[in-house]
Order: sequence, then structure tokens, then C-alpha cells
Amino acid sequence: MSNKKSIGSYYTPKIIADFLVNYLSDKLNDNKFISVLEPSAGDGIFIEAIYKHKQLARKIRRVIAVEQSKRELNKITNKVKQKTFTATHSDFLDFQSNSKDKFSLVIGNPPYIKKSLLKKSQINFCKSIHEKANLADNRPKNIWTAFLVRCIEFTSPDGILAFVLPSELLQVKFAAELRELILREFDRVEIFTFNELLFKDCKGQDTLLLIGQRKSEQKGVYYCNINKLVDLEEGKFALAQNIKIKESKWTHHHLETDEIELLEKLKSQLHTIDNYCSSKAGIVTAANDFFIVDKETIEKYSLQSFVKPIIQKGAFVNGSVVLTAREFQLLIDSSKPTYLVALDKNSTIRKNARMWSYLEIGKQRELDKRYKTALRDIWYEVPNIGNAPEAFFFKRCNEYPKLIKNAARVLSTDSAYTIAMKDNFHIESLIFSFYNSLTLAFAELHGRYYGGGVLELTPNEFKNLPTPFIDIPLARFNNYVIDFKNKSSIKDVCKRNDSLILKSFDNSLDDDSIDKLYNIREKLYLRRIKTN
Repeated sequence: MSNKKSIGSYYTPKIIADFLVNYLSDKLNDNKFISVLEPSAGDGIFIEAIYKHKQLARKIRRVIAVEQSKRELNKITNKVKQKTFTATHSDFLDFQSNSKDKFSLVIGNPPYIKKSLLKKSQINFCKSIHEKANLADNRPKNIWTAFLVRCIEFTSPDGILAFVLPSELLQVKFAAELRELILREFDRVEIFTFNELLFKDCKGQDTLLLIGQRKSEQKGVYYCNINKLVDLEEGKFALAQNIKIKESKWTHHHLETDEIELLEKLKSQLHTIDNYCSSKAGIVTAANDFFIVDKETIEKYSLQSFVKPIIQKGAFVNGSVVLTAREFQLLIDSSKPTYLVALDKNSTIRKNARMWSYLEIGKQRELDKRYKTALRDIWYEVPNIGNAPEAFFFKRCNEYPKLIKNAARVLSTDSAYTIAMKDNFHIESLIFSFYNSLTLAFAELHGRYYGGGVLELTPNEFKNLPTPFIDIPLARFNNYVIDFKNKSSIKDVCKRNDSLILKSFDNSLDDDSIDKLYNIREKLYLRRIKTN
């Protein structure tokens, strides 16, 4: 495990620290004296910037820097000698439990540490902080959420909070309560997003600046997207308020008000995709690299009687809307893992020495002790295998979401949601109808992105996608399959079919509106992949 991942230390670029301090100095201009808290001081970049700022330095009554690394704290104390400065060697989660102080400015870059890397004591502190703030979901997904919640409490009645945060704040479901909390606690909220990655070592992690002012005459939520970091230094940015944001997920801030109004108007006329089909997660093996095998492994361990064909991930079916038996055979022939080891109580494995030796490999790897396998009556019996679905929707994607007809009649892992059509609806028509700029734009808005721009939709986010539906004959779908496979990008498909699909439910849509929807999808897509 890398040290940066375990302690969440991705230090703030100097240009960001200097910008925030300079920018906030005007907002703190009315304060006679200021007190500052930096809850995760790191190498002291914010502390240095504050003391170097002449206007702020004259007003400082006290500055407290909390840092759990003694080595990093020593770096700060070697540079900052002012009597108003206090360096506290502590985990912030310990510090906060013994402090009731309020600060005119709480500034910093909270650590980014997933729950799986936290100590039990840290998890308990985070849970307690969430509970005290009356958050319904008190289970910490990442340590930064507890830092944010507690530091809001540390902000004085007329104070300011300024944090560098992951853009998960705008996107993910677990942050929804945090967004509501921010709106309740601050008169004015400013969000700066970036077209450049701020932290090159944290690949794919999109970042934003959040500024919350307890008191402001200019109330509301204001947004600004920064094209290049140098624009911050040169003041080449303008904050804009989008009054529609409160009615929507915060990812909508990338759009203009008229664009949001168009999306919401059309959404109100449509069913969601779960009107046409039911969906559920695919098979959870708990160890894909063991339970999903290639043809060589089958032959080596005589698994032929114990396997079923399965598609493991969406990367195996790029570029098409149908997985055919021939295409699946090509995956088999290329030695891709394409078979699920599907054992049950009726499997005669003890009569097959080579099969048994394969299971012994799993035990040597302690797969039987993993959380999900340990819950099973027999660790190697994968539950809920069922039958091959009509189609798959892969929950993660790059260029566009993948809804694929399962002509090969194979199973799927939980990398996909399995699709079963409801009465009087056909999968071919649903796939044809799905690929339009409106539905794909809502996929960008409903989902979240991370890891180099990968888009992910949860089960409910998929089920709630607004989707038109046109019933087409099979012959037309077969031609569509060929056209889809020959596309240069998903833009070709949208250009070709948007007018037909979108006018099917709103004949009043003009070409300008259809073009606007096309551009909205493209704008959201380009915004997402900028992290690549």
C-alpha cells in the first residue's frame, strides 16, 4: 500500500493555496481580528500563505495547524515562528473531540482515505461526527466527509470555510446530505472546478474548491470552471449563479440555465427505463480471478462439467450493441476468462481429483476466508447464478454506456446489470431507443465519474434514466447493429437517430433544440474525460 493512499496526503499546489488566501482576504476584510484552523496542515502550504499575506497577517489573533505527522509538522515550525501560531501534533479526529473553539477561517485540504484504509478508531470518530450532524447515513465512505462536517461546526457564525475537496461532493449519492448541509449552513457557496488535474499523483481524482460564507448579502450557489490554473493567478474567471441548481444534482452546474430547463422539460414527458425492463446486478463471485477461468484452465483441471459461459466485463464487448455466439467464441479462442466455475451441492467434485486440486489452490490463497465467501455454506458455491439474461447494461463505461443484447446467451458478473424486458416491449427496440443524446446526457448527469474519467451508474441511477421508446421491426434493428458497429464514435449514432427518437414523444422539438441536446451530451462527456 502506498503511504499516500494510507494517510491521504496529496499536498496542495502552491498556486491554489496562494489563490485561496488572496481571494479570501477581501471576504475577511471586515474582520478586526481573525482566527484560523488548518485541520490537516501537511507541509504547511496554507499556513505559509496566510502569514505571507500582509493584510491578513496584521489581523491574526491565532492560527492552529493540526497535523498527525511529526515530520511534516517540524517542516512548518521551522518556517513559521510567529507567536500567534500553534502547531498541534495530533490526528484531527482526536483533536476535534476535545475542542469547542470557533474560527473565522477554516482552510485546508482534508485527507482522502477510503473506509477500508481507516483504523477502527477513525471509523468510530467519523461515524460519531456524522451522527452529531444528524446525517441519516452515518457510515463513513471516506474520511474527508467527517473533516468537512466537523469543520463546518468549527466555522464561526460570521466565518468562512475554504476546502480543497474531491468532486465526489457534486456527484455521488452519499454526498447528497452533505450538499444539503452546506446549503443550510452557508448563505453563499462558491464552487471552483478545473479542467486540469490538481494532483497528478492521484490519478483520475477530479478536484474542486469549496468556499462557504456563513453571512453574505449575495446569497446563493455560485460556480466557476477554471480552464487553466494560471487563470486563477491572473483573475481570469467569473462566478455565475445557476438558479436551477437547487432543483437538480450539483453536476448540472456545468450547464446553462436554458440547457437545464430543456432537459427538465423533456424529462417530464418521458418514462424512465424501468418502465420497459427490470434489471438487477449480475453474479457476485467474490473472486473473479479464481471463479472465472479461460479454456486452458478448464483443460488443465478437467473443469468441463462444472463451468458455464459468462461475460466478465464490458471491455470484452466494445463497439457493438449485440454479443453474438461467434463474438463470444472469439473471446474463448483468445484465452479470455469466459467460464464461470459453477458448483453446487450436486457437483461430484470429490470424484474429480484435478477439480479438487483447483479448489485447493483457492484455499491456499485463503479465498474461503474472504468476507463474501465466508458467508456461504460452502465457500466455492457461487450463489444466485440463474439463467442467461436478455441483455446487459454495464455499470461502468468510457465513451458511452453499454446496453447490449445477449444473443450469445451467456451469464454476466456484477460488472453489469442483467436486463429482462417487460411484457409488450422488445430488447431490440429498447436498445435502438436508448442511444440518443437526451438519455445519454442524463446518464452523464445521474452517474459519477472517477479513475481517469470512467462513468459509473448505480442500479437506481440506471433505472431512473429518462428513455423514449420506439418500436422497430427486427430487420431494422439488424441494419442498426451494422451501422452501430461501423460508427467512428457515439456521436455518429446520435446525429443519425436523435431527430427520429426525440420527436417520437415531442413532435414540437425543432432542429435547434435537438442540436442543443446533442451539444449538451458532448459537453458533459468532454467534461468527464478531461481527467484522462
